[in-house]
Amino acid sequence: MIQFLLFNAGFLNLMFYVFAIGFLISLGLEQWLKFRPLSVDSTMNDRNMYIVQSNRRYCWRQAWITNLFWFLCNVGLYIVSRNMQPTYGVDTFWNGI
Repeated sequence: MIQFLLFNAGFLNLMFYVFAIGFLISLGLEQWLKFRPLSVDSTMNDRNMYIVQSNRRYCWRQAWITNLFWFLCNVGLYIVSRNMQPTYGVDTFWNGI
């Protein structure tokens, strides 16, 4: 159970960074398209803006959901590990030598 929670905490931490970086890239692209359109045609610019905005919203939402699950995973690790025996004072590396 602890290995499962540790793996999920690490994986969710990685995914949060992926979504956060994706959000920042799409935010930058949105600002770029707002002030420097790619095409003279306004419908094409609206289509490009829609794609970038939907990507930004998706990354924002997924980053929050991933962060919530990461937090719940850490709460689960706290609950599981609070009843474990303490390891301080026990020399497990040298077996008491």
